Amino acid sequence: MASSAPPLRIFCVEDNPLIIFQMEAMIEDLGHIFAGSAISFADLVKRQDLGRLDGVLVDIDLADGRTGPDAAIWLSRQGIPSIFVTGQEALAAAYSQVVLAIMGKPVSEIELAEKLELFRDTNPCSRGR
Repeated sequence: MASSAPPLRIFCVEDNPLIIFQMEAMIEDLGHIFAGSAISFADLVKRQDLGRLDGVLVDIDLADGRTGPDAAIWLSRQGIPSIFVTGQEALAAAYSQVVLAIMGKPVSEIELAEKLELFRDTNPCSRGR
């Protein structure tokens, strides 16, 4: 991340706590802000603080089933960009029109850094901060 660029506020929709911890550490190591997580689509839609996000990382299978695609569609309708982070890349590809990118698990910090910049490129809020 360029040192002059403001940090991005990144949220995760993932039901595996170990992956959440790993993503949080990588996001913060890259100089961005880990803005929280939800374990299910139902949990995501209850959140009141999503308007201040630059982007969301979304898994396909969540605590309430295979609802990651529903979460990505819902986020898109809210004007919040998302990226799939999943071991099910073929399934995620069927929904590629609603996300900026697809990352396969396990995620490397280098790939995460590159993909997070897509949020900056597509989100006017992150560019003007």
